[in-house]
Amino acid sequence: MTTRAAIRLFPMIALGLLHTACGSDTSSPWFVPKGEEAGVDAQVDDVAVESAPDAAKDASSGEPVDDVVKEAAAEADALPPAVTVDDIKQLAGASACYDYQWKDRGQAPKGYVQGVALVFARAVCNPARSDVVVVSEANTGDDAHDALSWYNSNFAALGMNNDQAGVDTLRHAYTLLLGLGMRESSGEHCCGRDTSATNTTADTAEAGAWQTSYNSHVFSPELPILFDKYKADSSGCLLDTFSAAVTCSATNWENWGSGDGAVFQQLEKECPAFAAEYAAVMLRVSGGTSGHYGPLRTKAAEVRPECDEMFHQVQSAVEKNLAACAAL
Repeated sequence: MTTRAAIRLFPMIALGLLHTACGSDTSSPWFVPKGEEAGVDAQVDDVAVESAPDAAKDASSGEPVDDVVKEAAAEADALPPAVTVDDIKQLAGASACYDYQWKDRGQAPKGYVQGVALVFARAVCNPARSDVVVVSEANTGDDAHDALSWYNSNFAALGMNNDQAGVDTLRHAYTLLLGLGMRESSGEHCCGRDTSATNTTADTAEAGAWQTSYNSHVFSPELPILFDKYKADSSGCLLDTFSAAVTCSATNWENWGSGDGAVFQQLEKECPAFAAEYAAVMLRVSGGTSGHYGPLRTKAAEVRPECDEMFHQVQSAVEKNLAACAAL
């Protein structure tokens, strides 16, 4: 190995920059961390050996070692910084997905698109997390319950295949999830129940960007796990991101009933990352023709290729910059 190659241990990438009212574990089977598997310690030792007086020139290039070191250092200084949360938000906010005018809803709040992008990035970072495994599984063929099965013809028309479990299917699920939230609430995290309906009990009152109710928790063991997790620790809720440019009325903040049902409604509104992860699971277990969400039953929720592309850019950024996972 040459000195030039040994010095370039950690390549990074540059990120391309890519409202309406209510209606970490970094191990991954999908991507391999760069650097560690290449034997970093051995490479550093090589640099030290080749820098000694007995090795005054790089073996392959013939250049003086000092010049090689200086050149590599200059190139390293010119590299962009590692991907950050703000980079992902900027990517989402500058995307065609954000610019899109949703049918009967208009443009999404920027914070909604950015927030869902960050929740997706977390899922990419944690593919072995049990709820992510559910969302990432292959099309089940169960039209009654699995939105990816019910929407199979829609995805096929866009060239989005869900026959294999993994990150592509996860991304497609989040693409539909984004469209579902726009149809249910225009992407506003604080939406309360549909006031035209009679669902006023703690268990049936809908809440949040995806208008989910507490009685949905019976559809998968993963749903109570997520509920308990975020009840105990709200540090990852991303409320500041999702709430950007969104105004919530007192009526929207009102919760109905008491007990866990009322707590669920509050968490759906105040912890939109929870609402997104919960709805992502629901998409796969109660998102079909007999499912929880009207816009999925009628296929009114849109699947937009612009949003799949935005999520793909987020995926690529995270996979090539594992340090970003720690900040998510």
